Amino acid sequence: MKGIGLIPWLLIGLVGATYAQNSGSILSKKENREAFQGQSHIEIDLGQRNTLLLGFDNFAHVRAHQNLDSALRLFLTDYQKVADTTRELTEAVHAHFRIGETDRALDLRTYPQRTASFLFKESEEPIQLKTKQDTLHISWREADSFQAYFLVNNLADLNRIVQQGGVNARVQKAIQAAESYNKQTYSLTRPGIAFDLIQREGKEPEVINPGLAKRPVLVISPNIGVGLIKTQWTPSLAIDFAFVPNQYRRIGYSVGYLSNFAFNGAGRMDFVNVGLTFYEPQSNKQINSYNRVLAGIYLGASVYSSQRFGGPSTFRLSGTVYHKGLFKVHPELYVKGAFKSVYPGLRLSVGL
Repeated sequence: MKGIGLIPWLLIGLVGATYAQNSGSILSKKENREAFQGQSHIEIDLGQRNTLLLGFDNFAHVRAHQNLDSALRLFLTDYQKVADTTRELTEAVHAHFRIGETDRALDLRTYPQRTASFLFKESEEPIQLKTKQDTLHISWREADSFQAYFLVNNLADLNRIVQQGGVNARVQKAIQAAESYNKQTYSLTRPGIAFDLIQREGKEPEVINPGLAKRPVLVISPNIGVGLIKTQWTPSLAIDFAFVPNQYRRIGYSVGYLSNFAFNGAGRMDFVNVGLTFYEPQSNKQINSYNRVLAGIYLGASVYSSQRFGGPSTFRLSGTVYHKGLFKVHPELYVKGAFKSVYPGLRLSVGL
């Protein structure tokens, strides 16, 4: 469009594989941290709203790949050979540069800007705004657990960054900050420790979330429900605790307490249940939020039972076969004594 200029005007948020510039730190938000590979992360402010983010599982890999200027120069040399100079300047580009021992590979994806945005100033031509950043993702084939992400206004800015001294000095400063950190008995360079480090321009590096990399998770799920047992409609109250030993895993070891109440005044029947809960993995995230159950299987034993309701020595086999939002479906099987009587049930619950 004649007479219209272009400047980057970067918005907050994450869109697919391209990242929009935020007004503060990327790693300060949990949903952002989970979008990048690696148990630990280092965020380095490169100025002018450009950011370098490192993701890794082992701090030794950061030391081994601290010469990122060399990788940047390799990328710029290869990218100039294949860059599309005819594409729309408002498009966001995601480049994945994979470095091997004897060769390199480059994948390029473009993301068109769906909304045309303009800035108007008095007595000046309209300025078209680019609303999403470009992303350069560098990985090394011999070190899958180390990734480097350059979130820049435009991939062309990488040329300027290299010409102005590169990023090696900033990476070295972040490494020194991690090595000198020794609070709460955590040594960040020790295997098994995860952390996030934020290095802003003109400020001292800040360490957040230090702790065990494979820290456990406790998922608490209270719920209310109604079931059909022995042709009786039976309301229920329950609370379940699932212990996940490793936040990067999807299996929880569950223990819970369930109380069934009879509408007709026949009393109640309480169970202690143990079993396994399988959680749905989240796309593009390493750490699960544990907000959706794929399946579950549980065995319960009665700890209290009215004689009119179920009587003593009643066992309960149950599962979770459907979960959406707050709603779950649980098929059940009740066994009294040594299989003296067996009757099925179905419970619908609402809760966490």
